Amino acid sequence: MFSTDLNGGIGRNLLNLASAFNDMGIHCRVLLERSEGPYLKQIGQYARIDTLPTTHALLGVPALARYLGRHRPDAILTPNTRLTVLSLRARRLSGHPCRIAVNVHNTYSRTFNRLPTHKRDRRIRRIATHYVRTDAIIAVSRGVADDLAELTGLARSSIQVIYNPVITPSLANMAHADAPEPWLDDGGPMVILAVGRLEPQKGFITLIEAFEQVCRQRPCRLLIMGEGSERDALTRRIQASPARADIRLPGNTDNPYAYMAKAKLLVLSSNWEGFGNVLVEAMACGTPVVATDCPHGPREILEEGRLGPLVPVNDPTALATAMVHALDTPTVADVLQAAAQAYRSDRIARAYLEQLLPHKYRGIITSTGKEPE
Repeated sequence: MFSTDLNGGIGRNLLNLASAFNDMGIHCRVLLERSEGPYLKQIGQYARIDTLPTTHALLGVPALARYLGRHRPDAILTPNTRLTVLSLRARRLSGHPCRIAVNVHNTYSRTFNRLPTHKRDRRIRRIATHYVRTDAIIAVSRGVADDLAELTGLARSSIQVIYNPVITPSLANMAHADAPEPWLDDGGPMVILAVGRLEPQKGFITLIEAFEQVCRQRPCRLLIMGEGSERDALTRRIQASPARADIRLPGNTDNPYAYMAKAKLLVLSSNWEGFGNVLVEAMACGTPVVATDCPHGPREILEEGRLGPLVPVNDPTALATAMVHALDTPTVADVLQAAAQAYRSDRIARAYLEQLLPHKYRGIITSTGKEPE
């Protein structure tokens, strides 16, 4: 809600949702602790961006209560536990009866699994205690909803599933734009693409190991788009690879769809996901996809493997076999594009409004951020 993190899928989702709300005549405000992030300017075209001095779950209450009293929004959409707690407390202090919905993007059992047991248990109790007090709990996939219910004891029937707003009206035009990448237009070997934050979650080491096996069977090249804490480790791994001349890390791009449209295959190699936006984006571009069968999202998006192969997590050989199969027998582009229409931003925005503004409210505050460390 007040996080400065507008990176990755959360920032893109917020942009797409704000744009769709704007098209529907819904006035939207985005409240951040600091006005910064890669999607800030774009979001500002569709929503008012405000800031709050602190997002501390206790110290931030008076400031947010004043904000609610001044602007009197009809609904608040929060992205994590801390900001949900803050919003619930501020609502009570302000006396303003706005609806509060929490958007669950992550598989909490995975994001909490490295915590000491006492910290993990404390977080789970906090989620169970406060989420039940919200007006809506919205998970981005069935798997995330199931995980949340199992972990916290919340009734599964109380958790709504609304997929991410991935397909926007501008996506098709962006897919036809030029991509500033020579490998995509030089007539050389086919390009396999991966897009995501350079973090351990995304399993890019496994992808590189799988790619090395694919390279032994046919000429191809690998682009891994994104930035993150693993750039140096991935660079070292690539430099030690026999396929190092055919692997690149170009960094971030404002238009990944131009790359997807020209690639022969997109691979999601994650260890876990809340959803998996890049699969839907590639499908919308007509590009075949391969994914790990990680929790949660890919199996739902790929319809149990009908739309693209699913392989075990952290299995380079299985991933390489699936990549070769997808290159040899790609799913028809029209089939992929038709399936992607289920994730159109206008459809998803209407589903959100059913939870946020069930009585035709006048306004909404939306929010962004990640679960705090």
